[in-house]
Amino acid sequence: MAKSFKRTRSITVAAGLSAYFFVFFVRTALSVVQPDLQSSFGLSASQFSLLASLYFYTYALMQVPAGVLIDYWGPRKSISLAMILASLGSWIFASAPNFSVLLWGRFISALGVSPVYIAVLKLNSSWFLPVEFVALTGITTFIGNLGALVSSAPLAVLVSKVGWRNSFCAVGVITAIIGVAALFLIKDRPSLGGFQNLKEETQLTWKETLEGLKKILRNRQIWFPTLIYFFSLAPIMTLQAAWGVPMVQNLAHASKISASYSVMLIAIGFMTAALLSGLLTAKMGEFKFAKIFLGMNMALMFSLLTASVWPFWCYPLWFFLSGFTSAGYMPVWNWGKEIAGAKFSGIGMALVNGGGFLGAAFGQLFYGVVLDLLAWKQQPVLAFNMSNLLLAFSSVLAFISLVMFESAQRSKRRL
Repeated sequence: MAKSFKRTRSITVAAGLSAYFFVFFVRTALSVVQPDLQSSFGLSASQFSLLASLYFYTYALMQVPAGVLIDYWGPRKSISLAMILASLGSWIFASAPNFSVLLWGRFISALGVSPVYIAVLKLNSSWFLPVEFVALTGITTFIGNLGALVSSAPLAVLVSKVGWRNSFCAVGVITAIIGVAALFLIKDRPSLGGFQNLKEETQLTWKETLEGLKKILRNRQIWFPTLIYFFSLAPIMTLQAAWGVPMVQNLAHASKISASYSVMLIAIGFMTAALLSGLLTAKMGEFKFAKIFLGMNMALMFSLLTASVWPFWCYPLWFFLSGFTSAGYMPVWNWGKEIAGAKFSGIGMALVNGGGFLGAAFGQLFYGVVLDLLAWKQQPVLAFNMSNLLLAFSSVLAFISLVMFESAQRSKRRL
């Protein structure tokens, strides 16, 4: 029985993680194809930032509806529908004749994948014990960042061989296959596989779900982890998903493939920290872990203001360290889950998750606007330095939000 339980659990989690791999791939792939899109459609920095950030706006705004959907409908159906819709978005993107259709493809892809991460966390919370949740979140994030890793240098090589359109078309085929497979392989909770649930779980009605949403939104504590994620995801995702490759190309005069290999180190750094996060948070506590890592990340963001005088080898080192230290935001989902309570954990995690991606959307958009205002093609050093100052400022606000949340939690425990 134990073997059968572990086998069913492994298949369920593997199917969910496969979907999340491609969520991250699609999220971060635009950084590599920025020169190709600029060549094909004549995009300005602001237009490219709009295209990149549209994913994050859509993803962010869909998080609360996605959390409600997952708590009501279940992860299996949510993941299956998500991946099929995402595949449609990839095909539209790949065949786009103009910028408007590119935007539609990006929008549909983001709309599709928006429930996947919360659905996977919901599966983790149903199939594993609470003490295992933080470690499982680290593994989940590790797999997602594998997708980001593949969407950097390996994608750049593929695009150089078959072109960006064929590459995104292939992504659409694979995500459709995963969507169909998820429908048959995923079990929302152990009882649906013939086993005893690890905790009491009931199917919520729409009325209960909406009441839970109202209750969480009225709880001021939920806004602290939301703001932490908002300000800490913006800097790293602006570079990883949109402007990292062009920045290295312009400041270090590197080729696209060399710049892509450098940016790939963000994912490797984050993956390394994600695997260690369970052990580190168990030893030092979630708040201490977050303060140490986000504090170091803040220092790194300010050091980026000197990037124009770096030798090339400094860029991959910096990207690795920034990816590693940005993992300081990882406890936010557990905080969201605890604040919302087990019954409405999907909504709580979704609200926090939405905050992060809204921050990433604003970060990318403002970054591109500043580049255009300062004529980045003519004076790249000034333009990128001023844009990077926005990232440093965001990291300061993330750290301040974390300190305020810790203080609020201490005050609450004293009552």
